[in-house]
Amino acid sequence: MKPTENYEQLLARFTKRIEQLQVQQGLIDDEYERWIKLNDQLSYLQGCVDTVQYLMTGKLPDDGNHDGMRDHKPKDNVHTQIQYHDHELED
Repeated sequence: MKPTENYEQLLARFTKRIEQLQVQQGLIDDEYERWIKLNDQLSYLQGCVDTVQYLMTGKLPDDGNHDGMRDHKPKDNVHTQIQYHDHELED
């Protein structure tokens, strides 16, 4: 604390600065929310790309979470190997 400031002066100074920062923060809130939405869209699309690349090549995403797992050749047309029986379709 400066020798010339008392507690009331400190509170006034801090309160004034809080109000200034809140105004500045309010100006960027919309941009931050927009950034979050764009980041979510980018993450979703990257997941789509990773999925398609995996289905095409068997190559796992290079995100650091798949250490020790080997890439492999995915089965062709996995969805055609699923067997449906008449009684299962009735459910």
